Amino acid sequence: MTGEITDQLKKQIIKKFTASGLLVTSHGFDDLIKNGIDVDRVISTAKDKGIFLISDEFLKEFIEVKEEKHEPAQKPEVEVRKGSHIFAKEIDSELKIDDSWDVTGKSTCEGKLEDFVEYFNQKYRGIEKIIRRRENFIGTVAINNLKKSGGAASIVAMVTEKRESRRGFRFLDVEDPTGDATVFISKDNEELNEIYSRVLLDEVIGIRGELRNNLFIAREIVQPDLPITKAPKTTDEPVHAAFLSDFHVGSYLFLEKEFQKFIDWLNLKSGNRRDVAEKIKYIFVAGDLVDGIGIYPDQEGELSIPDIYKQYDFLGSMIEQIPDYIEVVMVVGNHDAVRRAEPEPTLDKDIGAPLYEIPNVHVVGNPAMVSAHGIKTLIYHGDSMDGVIGHLSGLSYTAPEKAMTEYLKRRHLAPLYHDISPENKDYMLIRDIPDIFHGGHVHANGYAKYRGVHLINAGTWQAQTKYQERLGHHPTPARVPVMNLSNQDVMVLHFGSD
Repeated sequence: MTGEITDQLKKQIIKKFTASGLLVTSHGFDDLIKNGIDVDRVISTAKDKGIFLISDEFLKEFIEVKEEKHEPAQKPEVEVRKGSHIFAKEIDSELKIDDSWDVTGKSTCEGKLEDFVEYFNQKYRGIEKIIRRRENFIGTVAINNLKKSGGAASIVAMVTEKRESRRGFRFLDVEDPTGDATVFISKDNEELNEIYSRVLLDEVIGIRGELRNNLFIAREIVQPDLPITKAPKTTDEPVHAAFLSDFHVGSYLFLEKEFQKFIDWLNLKSGNRRDVAEKIKYIFVAGDLVDGIGIYPDQEGELSIPDIYKQYDFLGSMIEQIPDYIEVVMVVGNHDAVRRAEPEPTLDKDIGAPLYEIPNVHVVGNPAMVSAHGIKTLIYHGDSMDGVIGHLSGLSYTAPEKAMTEYLKRRHLAPLYHDISPENKDYMLIRDIPDIFHGGHVHANGYAKYRGVHLINAGTWQAQTKYQERLGHHPTPARVPVMNLSNQDVMVLHFGSD
């Protein structure tokens, strides 16, 4: 069956179920199409039984009838369990969530001009403190004092414009809270020209140089960046953490079967590497828990669950199967039922109730900083990654870890201004250096290590969308990075068909 015909069938099925007030899961789609089940009969039976969600369990009775007529009896599978010792179950949780990173319940933004001015001032002051720790920038001067300082000077400023003359000379227009200046970059300085090409608007940088004829001649340009050396943190016990992102529950492309395989593996019911599964103590999820409603045009045609509350209901029914000794921390993403602007507060109590009712699940705002057995993990969904990838050469959606490195160099999760809520505190500033930086959003796995920080993008649990297909973007679904916190070794486990 071609992909086009399958899509048509799925749309017809959605239409029939929606018209009947019923919902069907993504796994249910597979069963209906693969087994040629009579949709009208399923709808009639569901109504008779008072069932609104057509799950794979409900469809089993229809599949079994078909198999009895055409398939020989199968031998029952026998589950083999190797003892009852589960390492992570016997280890006490050492999870701490840093509330200072979470905007939930603290938003002060009213959308006034004063709010935006204060946001940029907060961003400037936060990064200025970091840059002034550098030896050449301890004694920085304010821009309005440049003329008084005479000779060489160092400033910290925000970039407002990049310009290039016909003769190839390059200029940066910059400002600080006291004034503005024009920075001149000689076309003969290769190092500075390379930095110029990668500087983003709204980025805060340090510039060392001298003032001549109202031009600040740059000799050195620095980003706040991370220290070159960072001692690795480890744990005494070999507890493991798994990194997930972008479930998109409610989309008919949600890989329910593969996700269930992962959950069964956590419960030691199936799969190999039991030695790893029994050591999973923490799971970190980087947003887009559900597919949402009205996120993009014509999304309704791609939803198996077109009700936002029921999307979270179904997600909760899956997450509650995770063993209760595993701590699950989830941030929200741009597809979740939260405001569009970052930083994003967590889910409201009513819509997120199916998750809040699970004792070992912690749903927090985006971004978040958590500590697990003393290892700090910065979790950020990554909505601003589109802008970073679009503005910097050499970056792509297939290697998200490279874009994540650029965040660390700039010590900010929104180096370019995009959909930001101008709060009186900059929640996007990377003021604390994490041991792990975990992201999502782009549906591609990635891993790197930058100056002692592990960068992990956990991919997705959604198959390729038509939009991604048009862009030529190939997601890497159902792949789970797992880190042994005792030695920081990272492995990627595959739960898909490839």
